[in-house]
Amino acid sequence: MEAAAARKVLTVSQVNQLVAGMLGEYFSDVWIEGEISNFKAYASGHLYFALKDEGSQLQAVCFRHSAQRLKFQLEDGLAVVGHGRLEVYQPNGKYQIILDTIEPKGLGALQKAFEQLKRKLEKEGLFALERKRPLPVQPRTVGIVTSPSGAAIHDMLRTLRLHQAPVKVILFPSQVQGEGAAEQIAEGVAVLSARPETDVIVVGRGGGSIEDLWPFNEEVVARAIAAARVPVISGIGHETDFTIADFVADVRAATPTAAAQLVARTWEELETRLRDLAGQLLEAAEQVLFEKQQAIDELARHRAFELMGAYLAELDHGLERLVNRGESAVRVALSGVTVVLASLDLRMSRQNPVAKILRRKVVLQALVERLDKPALALLSRQNVRFGQVSARLDALSPLASLGRGYSICLKLDGSVVSRIGQVEAGEGVRLRVSDGVIDCRVGRIGKTGAGGN
Repeated sequence: MEAAAARKVLTVSQVNQLVAGMLGEYFSDVWIEGEISNFKAYASGHLYFALKDEGSQLQAVCFRHSAQRLKFQLEDGLAVVGHGRLEVYQPNGKYQIILDTIEPKGLGALQKAFEQLKRKLEKEGLFALERKRPLPVQPRTVGIVTSPSGAAIHDMLRTLRLHQAPVKVILFPSQVQGEGAAEQIAEGVAVLSARPETDVIVVGRGGGSIEDLWPFNEEVVARAIAAARVPVISGIGHETDFTIADFVADVRAATPTAAAQLVARTWEELETRLRDLAGQLLEAAEQVLFEKQQAIDELARHRAFELMGAYLAELDHGLERLVNRGESAVRVALSGVTVVLASLDLRMSRQNPVAKILRRKVVLQALVERLDKPALALLSRQNVRFGQVSARLDALSPLASLGRGYSICLKLDGSVVSRIGQVEAGEGVRLRVSDGVIDCRVGRIGKTGAGGN
């Protein structure tokens, strides 16, 4: 009976209370390492899972106010280091660890969150090259999302002025680091994208630590860039800094200044291209003129024109001989008249009667008229013959034929087409008419019929 009275019997609740007190006293500040398993996230925001190693496991809880501070997502198989306190859940007598801090083992929390989001978005195709859009050739309005007081906006505006880019800049002032920055950046991209005049958007800021650049690693910013109506250029940090925004953006620039250079470069490339095209056009025009001049020179040297020139020269020489013969005949006639007049004058001076002089004068006048008529008749005949020769020359001239509606058919090498066998259907030919040249293509070839059709 005394032994039975000496026993101290505890209730289950008392035992759990004692254990809870001991745990609260000795295990209120515990760092623990383990692998996550049976992870569950509830709508309330609380996270429940087990931490295990090779020999054992321990139930763990991360309540909503602590879970909201996590920069990465918990998942089964993830090795973590956590801080918290041990406590007993007295209704069922099970103890667990309440974690207020969780870090991925071997990596910083931000780096782990970066890798997790990168894998997620890459799996969705947001980084795919086929969804990248080219920058506009002539952007007239560029939207910029950045801090209005930072160095980045001043560098970008100075770069655009330096390159004389004729663009309008719309600035959406945004916080670029700290709490709430990601939401402001995402809003800026959405607002600028909705404006119809916006051609391209630049999201940028200067360099900094991973914590400073973290807003550009938030999912809300990545989604906003992917949903933008126009191409987005990321110019974040320094050349060695990479963010999630860089992977989602259509074009990644190493710095904000480089982003502005990309916008200005399209105008510079267009100006260079226009100069090159103008030079090429001038060269092409000069080449065409040279070729046309060559063709004209070749046509002028054609055998037909040489023969015609020789024929015209021969006719000219013949006409000159006829004119000379007419002039000689006139001079001979006039010489004879001079002799007669001299004889008459001699006879008059010998006789000198007035009546005889008058009669001789009449005779002399008649003789003069008789001499003038043959000379004039000869000149008239020579003029008529000259006109006939000129008419024949005009009839033989190919240029006169062209003026009457005829044309000369030439091959592209300049040779005259006089037979249908010289050309083929579809071949290009050139028709010379009275006032120029017409390029044609042979459609059908056929011999003329008996009626000339």
